[in-house]
Amino acid sequence: MPKALLWIPMLVGLAGAQAPRLAEPWQAPYQGADANGPHVIGYWRFEPGAEAKDSAGKQGDLQIKGKINPAGRFGACLESDAGYPVSDTPHGAQVPAHASLTPTGAFSIDFWLKLKPAAEAYANSPHLLDKKYVAKDHVDYQVVLDRLDGGKLRRVRANLGFGDTTLTFASDPLRFEPDTWYHVAFVYDGAGSGRFYRNGAGIGGASYPGRTGLTAGKRPLSIGDRLGSNHAGLPGYLDEVRIVNGALEFGRVALTRESDRAAFLRLEPNAKVRFGVTNLERTPLSGATLRVGLRGQNSQLSKLPDIAPGAKEVVELAVDTSLRPDGYELVAQLEVPGEPPYRTEQRFPLNIVARPLPWRMPVVMWGVGGVDPVLQEIPRLKELGFTHCLGLSCDYDAVWKATEPTATGTPEAVAEARAMLDRALVSGVGVVAGLSPGRWARDKAELRRVRRDGTPYPGEHADICASRPEVVAFCERVGASMARDYGQYPAWDSALLHTEVRGETRPCFHDWDRAAFKEATGLDIPASVGERYNGVDYQQIQGFPTDRVIPDDDPVYRYFQWFWRQGDGWNQLQTALHKGLKDGTHPDFWTFHDPAARVLSVYGSGGAVDYLAHWTYSYPEPIRIGLCTEELLCMARGASTPQQVMKMTQIIWYRSQTAPEPGEQAQTQAATFNDQDVRPQGGGEATTNLPRSDWERAKPDARFITISPMHLREAFWSKIARPIQGIMYHGWGSLVPDADTAYRYTHPDTRYELQRLARNVVEPLGPALRQVPGIPSDVALLESFASQIYARRGTMGWNGSWTGDMFLVLQYAGLQPEVIYDETVARQGLDSYKVLVIPDGDVLTAGVVQAVKAFQARGGLVVGDDRLCPAITADIVVPARDRTKNAAEDKAAMLQRAADLRRALDGHYQRVVDSSTPEVVVHRRRAGQADYVFAINDRREYGDYVGHHKLVEENGLPAETTLSLRRGGHVYDLVASRELPCRQEGQVARVELALEPGDGRVLMVTEQPITRVVVEVSEAARRGESLALAAQVVDPAGRPIDAVIPLRLEVLDPSGRPAEFSGYHAAVGGKFAQTVDLAANDQPGLWLVRLTELASGQVAKAYVRVH
Repeated sequence: MPKALLWIPMLVGLAGAQAPRLAEPWQAPYQGADANGPHVIGYWRFEPGAEAKDSAGKQGDLQIKGKINPAGRFGACLESDAGYPVSDTPHGAQVPAHASLTPTGAFSIDFWLKLKPAAEAYANSPHLLDKKYVAKDHVDYQVVLDRLDGGKLRRVRANLGFGDTTLTFASDPLRFEPDTWYHVAFVYDGAGSGRFYRNGAGIGGASYPGRTGLTAGKRPLSIGDRLGSNHAGLPGYLDEVRIVNGALEFGRVALTRESDRAAFLRLEPNAKVRFGVTNLERTPLSGATLRVGLRGQNSQLSKLPDIAPGAKEVVELAVDTSLRPDGYELVAQLEVPGEPPYRTEQRFPLNIVARPLPWRMPVVMWGVGGVDPVLQEIPRLKELGFTHCLGLSCDYDAVWKATEPTATGTPEAVAEARAMLDRALVSGVGVVAGLSPGRWARDKAELRRVRRDGTPYPGEHADICASRPEVVAFCERVGASMARDYGQYPAWDSALLHTEVRGETRPCFHDWDRAAFKEATGLDIPASVGERYNGVDYQQIQGFPTDRVIPDDDPVYRYFQWFWRQGDGWNQLQTALHKGLKDGTHPDFWTFHDPAARVLSVYGSGGAVDYLAHWTYSYPEPIRIGLCTEELLCMARGASTPQQVMKMTQIIWYRSQTAPEPGEQAQTQAATFNDQDVRPQGGGEATTNLPRSDWERAKPDARFITISPMHLREAFWSKIARPIQGIMYHGWGSLVPDADTAYRYTHPDTRYELQRLARNVVEPLGPALRQVPGIPSDVALLESFASQIYARRGTMGWNGSWTGDMFLVLQYAGLQPEVIYDETVARQGLDSYKVLVIPDGDVLTAGVVQAVKAFQARGGLVVGDDRLCPAITADIVVPARDRTKNAAEDKAAMLQRAADLRRALDGHYQRVVDSSTPEVVVHRRRAGQADYVFAINDRREYGDYVGHHKLVEENGLPAETTLSLRRGGHVYDLVASRELPCRQEGQVARVELALEPGDGRVLMVTEQPITRVVVEVSEAARRGESLALAAQVVDPAGRPIDAVIPLRLEVLDPSGRPAEFSGYHAAVGGKFAQTVDLAANDQPGLWLVRLTELASGQVAKAYVRVH
């Protein structure tokens, strides 16, 4: 039978650590400094001839109101008796009021206590020490013995006054046998934590973080009774009463959890915990035994060797992670032989967490950050649908100074971060580390890039020379150091590498930069290369070719290709940091770089990271997020190592670009936009005569506002329509109402829209959509690198400029363009395309021109603009247009250009999927024999949020359309889980759709209808063994549907509790299999397996008898 804990003895002496505080010698009367040292406030022994004396010599004589009994614990003692309602008279002893009776910070109280048999019948709570009298006086202290369970149990309680309130610290409920002496101690650490001991064993306490010392009162101190009526005397005896400054130790042995981890994934291998046993006594500890186990599970007993005073022995144990996912209590019980035996127990929480669903789509909050904010925001993150957030950082200075992997923070900071990771794992939230060591190193002047004259770039252009070997090694060391500290924590499963670094990159002219370019190309850096990252304006070059065609080996062209691929060093730094992380983390760990598209159009951005990502501000047109997504997909297709794509929507909007302040000039996002706020300069187009929305009146200084709900919705559908592997959002302060940041919460409905999309679309459909690939499009949009370095074109990921608007025109014209680069043409040619679109193509290479002419010669259509390189004659010309800062006018102009383009293409190009309404944009993907058609409603109007500024149409409008699909089949709405009516007209299937404002649909089109779901599972299984589950989604002939079909799996025990891997999955090729590992402590009985396919909503059930 599996055991909860498997023993691996590892006894380790305490070496090099700070020696612990040894326990007070409370087993005998205190002597010497323990009795009268400067830290002792008072010590009362009640000895014959000195009954009223303070043995410490600090306080005045006692007023004895009870009795002195000669049969104390050590000599005589104070005898008290029951107070009200038995006898409302004093029964204790009082110490005269004195300021020194109030401890100044940490303090300890201890005494010996024995109850009389009559105590069990006394219904009141006897006061053992009292310097408060009444609870509403928020000063000083009381120690009370509460009566519980009809007197069978007792609880020691301390009430401490802090000036503004009185806080209660209570022990665990315990049995106090009559006529038995017990040593009791209370220790307050001066920082909000108080703990109790009985006979050297810890018996509980409480903690109030942020509290400090007591507030002094003016009353005397009563021992053995309440200060006044109603009197609450103790039916019993007190001896050796001592009050001291300082948090002393009264435990004979300290039981501590030495390992940081307290949460493990189910079936996680090599899961271990370590316990420390420290001898706090001043004599050796001999014959001790330690029993450890999970409450309710088997435990193991270990005999410990002799432990010297102050020494620690550590025992390591393997945790049985095959138990069912749940919260457990790890109980450690120590016993030391003696008369009576000494026993102490410590309890520690331990969690076994269900393994994550294999294809869950990450929803990343690119924000929150920091240990405490993550802990605080976990509930809201989960409520809003986030699976991840930023939360770890690194002490770069410490790593820079080290020569090998080292600690990434102070011991306290690392311990706090590890505890946060445990909590995050239990909560189901992944934590992302934001790591930008290269950015940090920019502050070191000796590492910066230099201009041609050898001087560092100044000011905003200051950037690190990322090619330096010591910087590369530093980045790898940062990754390895983070892996060293946190790599064993499953909640830390991802890292963001070097955000926002390429925007400041500039050509560098160190000798090694020149030598590296020479080695790569055989060339010297051309003299015309200056300090700009985007080349040389051809119009400033005398003798530039009139046809604007450059040779493929043009030196400037080759230099900037080399520069953006490897020459500026950033891709190499990404790879080094990635390697350092991956070498020391778990197999599911992933890295990403953003903004990955903030580069010119070459392959290689991000180095070897697992995912390329980039953020997009949704205004003025939400569907423009698709262009940056296509750029990332192009980069991933051309990467030298396998890469995939995630996409971020900014929760924030720049006010300067959506709703300018009075007198502020409206800004736009050109390729040169550096993602920084520009404060109002005056003389702008916005005037005080414009109406103001509620948020503008309430938060007139807001510079970053909340995205509108309809923009968030439409942008979501635009990116999810493409084969991305995760979605991200940034701007926590603009999403929730009480975050105190520069990001302002100005729209209360946006958060609920995000929550709805996560719940209704991402969670159920994400596992399927992640496994549905994109299709190779027959329409290509060329982003010419030659034009970017010779005509300063390009988007730099901002979706702006005429290229961004041309992309919108193509979507409105019913086309599905994929982005290609010069490198794409060089590697694979243009044979797979029917339409080639070249916006902003002023300058082209000879190789591209040759390929384009061959493309046209075989019947391909070229769509160009009035800027196109003269060597190419476009088949269709779409004139370029600059935006007017009137969103409605600009969109109308693009719709008109789209209509003109559609007419020009009619008869020459046939769409596989089309929409009768241009503002309902469609996108297609394919898996097996099934098509996945996304329809996105882009019909919008001005609203009262920012619409009065005319820069953004922020509100959506409903739209109806007829989708035409050039195939037959059956159409399923995957969000609604139902089949849609479809009429077949020859080779074309028509589907009518009515879309809500800003909304989208994903339709699955299959050749055969779904008729049923078949589940195969054994009728019986045993706990501790595996249960194999198989299912198929089949057609009328019983064959699996050749598609990726979203599923919901529920494996429920007899109490309805879901088992591990219950949740959302996908049937790939119509087939699904899952192994359910039954735990030894699972509930026996009849289990239900329920599988719902989310295309038509059909359900299959099966039952399993678990023994």
